[in-house]
Amino acid sequence: MAQNIFWLGAHKTGTTFLQKSLDRSASALQAWNVHYMPLDSFRTKYTRPLLNNGGGVAAPNEFRPDAAGVNLVFDENIPALVQHVSQREGVYISGPERALKMAAHLEFHQPVLVLGIRSFHGYLPSLYCETLKANPFKPFREFLRTPLGNLRWYPWVKALQHAFPGARMRVYPYEALWGNETRLLSEITGIPAAEFTLKEGVERPGFSQRAIDTLMELHRQGGVERAQQRAAVKQFPKGAEYPGFQPWTAEEIAHLKQEYARDIANLRFDSTIEFLLDDCLPPKVTQP
Repeated sequence: MAQNIFWLGAHKTGTTFLQKSLDRSASALQAWNVHYMPLDSFRTKYTRPLLNNGGGVAAPNEFRPDAAGVNLVFDENIPALVQHVSQREGVYISGPERALKMAAHLEFHQPVLVLGIRSFHGYLPSLYCETLKANPFKPFREFLRTPLGNLRWYPWVKALQHAFPGARMRVYPYEALWGNETRLLSEITGIPAAEFTLKEGVERPGFSQRAIDTLMELHRQGGVERAQQRAAVKQFPKGAEYPGFQPWTAEEIAHLKQEYARDIANLRFDSTIEFLLDDCLPPKVTQP
């Protein structure tokens, strides 16, 4: 009987880097009998038609739930698309329902659930900028539909557990990931860390504060065209000259950091959850 691993994100927790690293480690995955489908293929065959009204019918199940080895599914768009993550009640509110629908199609019964989390003070600006890459411009405060009091990871983790009774739940903090990528991949797949080949190069350029300010002015003047969004990113690339987008007040940052420390504490002391890379967290992340 295969072990079925359901890696559900979250967005902006190193997922693209880790997925590309799995792509580059295809020979190791094959040698260790880990069946992994590259992200673009998986989304075309399953996520878009099954969950996102992408047209067509989901492909027949190509995974092997009754065979030996490991089935690894890794798509942060299963719980939600980036533009739908933030809802008034919290984040990823429809995630359990969407995950159950995908699991049923793939015949993943009691899968191992894997989730990355990240402090909301950095996560939400990054998620907002990711949304702008494929959606019409809107101000950050319109994108952020969730009140600060509802920005918590622990309830989302417990909602997933409730949807998959008896499933093994494993959570890692984004802040501990960098420098420990092969360790995390090894702990999740069972493949020795040395056999992974990590992705090289940097991610796509992000939005600087200057770029967002430019787009906000265009928005106030009547609207932002897609070409103008691309031009702003190119003209004011995030870096030493143009710092990244930062929408919070000092009080909001302090609140979000304190709530994240509370989430970390709850995850650590919940005996039903495996908290990965705990020893790699910087002290500032864990102190309210």
